[in-house]
Amino acid sequence: MGADYYLILGVIQNATLHDLHKAYRRQALRYHPLLNKDKGEDTFEKFKWVSEAYEVLKNPILRARYDRYGEIGLKHGVPGDLMKPVKYIYHADPFKTFQDYFGHWNPFEEIDEEISFEISQNFGRPGGCGQIKKADPLIFPLQLSLEEIYNGCLKKVSVKYRAFDSDCQTTNIKKKSLNMVIQPGFKEKGQLVFTGEGNQGANLMPGDMIFEITALEHPFFRREGLDLYHTEKIHVGQALLGCVVDIRTLDNRLLHVPITNVIRPDYVKVVEGEGMPNPDNPEKKGNLHINFDIIYPDSLSRQERIDIESALFRDGLPLKVFT
Repeated sequence: MGADYYLILGVIQNATLHDLHKAYRRQALRYHPLLNKDKGEDTFEKFKWVSEAYEVLKNPILRARYDRYGEIGLKHGVPGDLMKPVKYIYHADPFKTFQDYFGHWNPFEEIDEEISFEISQNFGRPGGCGQIKKADPLIFPLQLSLEEIYNGCLKKVSVKYRAFDSDCQTTNIKKKSLNMVIQPGFKEKGQLVFTGEGNQGANLMPGDMIFEITALEHPFFRREGLDLYHTEKIHVGQALLGCVVDIRTLDNRLLHVPITNVIRPDYVKVVEGEGMPNPDNPEKKGNLHINFDIIYPDSLSRQERIDIESALFRDGLPLKVFT
């Protein structure tokens, strides 16, 4: 009969394909050499047998032959078989089987609480049950324009990190590109975390890659939370008589904001709903606060002084007009 593939995977003989996938995942992580560096060659042999068993049983034709003739018949043929089937030869590369199944070769990316509990003894501390340690995170600053944060954007960045070579033993500095989605109104000094995309190392779960998002200084707006602040320069005449302030928004609209009040130095015009989008609900926005920098003339002619006196002090309040 030879090897019992069902026993190796820990499944019954009528196991479904789903059962086989689930069993392979569990056993492959249980015996992967990177997760068992202190166990020696014995673990690697088990890892190979798990991979071979999975390769055979997931294939309906190979599985049928194995069920009928066992491992020996599968690999060496059966005397008297007129069909002369091709003898099965396992490619003997369990890492290829692992990569074909998981889509990558790093077992640390697949560890969950159940698997972690099973293999924690390999990473434990003396006198207690240990847990797999995670590599320190890589932290990168990422500056965006206020327009990019307001409208949302897709950024592609290239980063360096330490990763395993194909031998699964040594590590080197490598590059990779990441696509990050910046939601409209992304919070100030917020972080974008790519779990498990950071440095790799022996006996370590891959670390995270963290991007700290900050806004570049903007020439017209200042952000505080969801609110925007803008200072508009106006002439003293506009402050007294009223005016219309034109403001180009971060999504390139032109706002016409009428000011009918007399504008004092501490006056603030609040335009509701023209601030930053709420990242949790982009349809809702903060407010735009318009402060004013009132520009006064350097000098006035005598006639201008008289005109101002007659306009502002017509109720008889005295004003000395200097020549």
